[in-house]
Amino acid sequence: QGDAAALAERGRLCERAGLVERAAALLQRALAARPDDGDSWVALGRAALRRGDAAWAGRCARWALRLAPGLPTGLLLAGAVREGQGADGKALAFYDRAIAAAPGIGTGFSRRAILLLRRAVGDAPPPRQPSGKRRLSVSTLGHAGRFGNQLLQYGCLRVCAERNGMELETPEWIGRHLYGLDDPLPGPPLPSLHEEDCGVPALLDGRTLSGAGGHDVVGYFCGDTTPLAPHRARFRALFTPVGAVAERAAAALDGVRARGRTLVAIHLRRGDFGRNDRFWIAPEAWYLDWLAELWPSLDQPVLYLATDAPELADRFARYRPVLAEDLGAPLPGVEFFTDHWILSRADHVAVSNSSFSVTAALLNPALRAALRPDRERARLVPFDPWNGPVLLP
Repeated sequence: QGDAAALAERGRLCERAGLVERAAALLQRALAARPDDGDSWVALGRAALRRGDAAWAGRCARWALRLAPGLPTGLLLAGAVREGQGADGKALAFYDRAIAAAPGIGTGFSRRAILLLRRAVGDAPPPRQPSGKRRLSVSTLGHAGRFGNQLLQYGCLRVCAERNGMELETPEWIGRHLYGLDDPLPGPPLPSLHEEDCGVPALLDGRTLSGAGGHDVVGYFCGDTTPLAPHRARFRALFTPVGAVAERAAAALDGVRARGRTLVAIHLRRGDFGRNDRFWIAPEAWYLDWLAELWPSLDQPVLYLATDAPELADRFARYRPVLAEDLGAPLPGVEFFTDHWILSRADHVAVSNSSFSVTAALLNPALRAALRPDRERARLVPFDPWNGPVLLP
């Protein structure tokens, strides 16, 4: 059993590194000794899928899900197999189950969004061909973290690459459809490097990483935004909606601006939040206290409530809040996009302890005031999104 476990671990490491033949050989040996290892069946299936063997990948997914019916990685593998076969409806069903089982894994969220966006607005721009510059890769983009966090990963590393004469490579992700981004797809595997080890502030200053071949950077980029502040104009420019997405964004903003002169936006994150101490929920009372003080001083204010729990609007009834559903049908796959867009264009913004609304504040070019919840003081406090951590303890 110990040998089988060691073989399985080595096989899974090889699979993550893109060494599919080596991974398959190790995983098959491990599974011969221990066929009840669902994680190894998933890794073997992913290796098969990379080799283009969808039939074998599908069998691996079925074995994994027989062993553990709710295994999130097994559900994602089954979804990827169905997607590759063109059975989008079945793929979406697997992705929805994976999201419900493990909302913190970004893969199901991203694949669902891309499948539905493709139907709604068409294909994303084709990826550019590699230019031959030194490579910087972020192969986990779309898999580690959800929307706000993906913007941080992409934006930080894209600026780092440009500052150092490198070219960023990204997998398929939501930003290609929303913002028309066309970076090259990842090439041959690069050595993996965690964000804490690559010196992002130095990269942003143009002091490049050592190693001629480049790196594949892994991280969530939720630390201090101060080193990124000098590049705020470029960061914002990267995330400019295009095409049908831009048209919907403009219509939504016009719709809420027509209701008043001063736009106040609040983000109340619920849904997958509150499950651990890291992603804590601030009570609505803190936001109501702030509004009671702020509202009388504003010129014809209008309140926009960005939330995945629209029933909370009743708490804010005296301010007649506008919700996304009041501004037209949501964009399929990215039903959250209207919330993020309005937060990024409001005059006064109160965020949750969430990268979703903090990135919206970062992207807001005309922000008069930003506030965030502070657990120690039990209230909202002013903050500069370009000078401090993305998430609070």
